[in-house]
Amino acid sequence: MTAPTTTDTSGASARWLRRPRPRQDPAARLVCLPHAGGTASAYSSWLDRLPATTELISVQYPGRHDRLAEPLMPSVVQIADAVAPALAPYADRPLFLFGHSMGSLVAYEVAIRLEAGGGPGPAGLFLSGQLAPHRSAPSHEVMDDATVEAEAREAGWTDPAVFDHPELRELVLPPLLADVRASLSYHRDDPVRLRCPIAAYGGSGDPGDVPRELAAWGELTSGSAAGRVFDGDHFYLRAREAELVADIVARMSDWGEPPVGQH
Repeated sequence: MTAPTTTDTSGASARWLRRPRPRQDPAARLVCLPHAGGTASAYSSWLDRLPATTELISVQYPGRHDRLAEPLMPSVVQIADAVAPALAPYADRPLFLFGHSMGSLVAYEVAIRLEAGGGPGPAGLFLSGQLAPHRSAPSHEVMDDATVEAEAREAGWTDPAVFDHPELRELVLPPLLADVRASLSYHRDDPVRLRCPIAAYGGSGDPGDVPRELAAWGELTSGSAAGRVFDGDHFYLRAREAELVADIVARMSDWGEPPVGQH
């Protein structure tokens, strides 16, 4: 399989991607996309749970941490348009995508672009805590800061204590607002059917229909599909991290190389 080398760390790749423990010759790479208001560091604890042959790449959205000065992006599609080409230098090994909540929508859109781009598509797609695009209704409601803060506190999107400190509020609330609006406005009436296998995850106590609707993600692939519900709420993956990562690693091993026609 021919692809650009991984030595190019300039431009889009350096802005969007974080490699906390670079591997010289990984067998595969797991690309993780954060939830609404989340950062690349959300997956730092996964490092020691992955095989030494798997490199972890976390996506850093603009408007937070070391990208604080950059403008926020208002849509899932716009984020995916930027992430997909940033991954090109790392496509010399099988790429697996994992996204939680809003990150699932971004991961799905990135997978569409990778499969359509002429290079190797993703070797597998892991989606967590999110309805499939054709199962959710878009919302064009304008959500004020107070509404988003209340939902963030209830759903555990971030540590509630940050809202009690004015300095932290100024940092946390803008990206959270932008991401929530991007998630709620996203929808596909006729979603693209991928070739790569899909596994969908959710928490049994997740509000709404997420646990019951996981199987709908399987309608969006011609490859294999699977689903698993863990005990917990929307952020089940915090308490069930070891089990979740173990499941992902096992499926990565089973799925192996990208489907025929993606080399």
